[in-house]
Amino acid sequence: MSDAGPALRTSTLRVREAIQHAIVTGALAPGERLTAEALAHRFGTSRTPVREALLSLEAEGLVAIAPHRGAVVRAFDAADLVELYELRAVIEPYAAARAAERIDEPTLADLDANCARAAQCGGDVDEQIALNEAFHRLVIGAAGSPRLEVAMRAVAGIPRAFRTVFWRDDAQRTQSLFCHGELVRALRARQAGLAEAVMRLHVLGAKEFLLQVVGDGGLRGDGGG
Repeated sequence: MSDAGPALRTSTLRVREAIQHAIVTGALAPGERLTAEALAHRFGTSRTPVREALLSLEAEGLVAIAPHRGAVVRAFDAADLVELYELRAVIEPYAAARAAERIDEPTLADLDANCARAAQCGGDVDEQIALNEAFHRLVIGAAGSPRLEVAMRAVAGIPRAFRTVFWRDDAQRTQSLFCHGELVRALRARQAGLAEAVMRLHVLGAKEFLLQVVGDGGLRGDGGG
């Protein structure tokens, strides 16, 4: 992000997070053009923070900016998604190990509540996706590292198509929620090595499911994790 005053930096961050959320949830579709004027109108800001936000999202791999063509939402292929999960399998286990050494009781209570709610909502895909995102944010936050939070934002762009397929699958949903429960137990016991191992298993399990889905052609249509 270029040099800017505090107000511009705050506005840019707000717009970047809003655009990122729209891309990750599918509200902005792969290949969709992103014009500064339209986005400024949509998010109630000037074009400058929008341009700054798009440059930041390009660095995160969610947006592609081409000379004389402007910005578009980047489309992901199978290799892109595998790379995202492989990067997550490095970052998130480390974050879980750090979290086990730093987590506080209120955050553990929030994780317990998240797991309980996820168990109750069953096959409600939209709620499961939202709860899963919140769960992982809590763990990353508990690690107490702003650098980790930045690194995770850079690998957070799993398309909604795959996440939807993931959470519709009963076996994958059961496995994911089991891993969440085991991770909370490891965090509560302050067992950093176990927390790291559970998180790695959790992320790599999603990667293996991705490979299976891609092989079956299951990402066509509205197909997410």
